[in-house]
Amino acid sequence: MNNEILTQVKASLQNKNIPIKKIEQEWSKLKYAVLEKSPQLYNEIRLLLTVKVGYSRDEFLRLIELALNMEENPGHAVNALQHVWGYFKKVAQPQEKAEFEKKLQDYSSGSVSLSDLKSYLNQLAVKYDRSYLLKSYYFQSK
Repeated sequence: MNNEILTQVKASLQNKNIPIKKIEQEWSKLKYAVLEKSPQLYNEIRLLLTVKVGYSRDEFLRLIELALNMEENPGHAVNALQHVWGYFKKVAQPQEKAEFEKKLQDYSSGSVSLSDLKSYLNQLAVKYDRSYLLKSYYFQSK
C-alpha cells in the first residue's frame, strides 16, 4: 500500500519546477503517514518546507520514500494515532473515547493490529465528516 501512495505522490509532483504550494498540499495528505513511521523525518520535512525559495522537491520525495519504507514502530504509531484522535476528542461520544483508549492499550500490548485502530479512526472520520483526514493517505498507509 505504501508503494501505491509513493507512486501517487511522485505522479502528482512529477514536474521538477512544481510550486511549493503543490508540495505543501501533498504534505498535508502525507503528514500522519510519515509521523506514524518517524517523528524525526516528519520534523525534517516540516523544516524543509519552511524554505519557500530554493526548496527541493527531490529531497522531499526522498524523505517521504524513506519514511514510508520504514518498519512499523509501535511508539511512533501511537503518537500518530493520538494526533489523529485529536480531530475527534471534542465531538466523540464517551463510549467512542473509551473504545479508542481500549484499542490503543490493546495495540500497545500486541493484541490488536495497527490496521484495526486505523480502521476505527477511519469510521470516526466518516461519521464526523473529517474530510481533511479522509483525503489524507493515513488510512491507506500500512
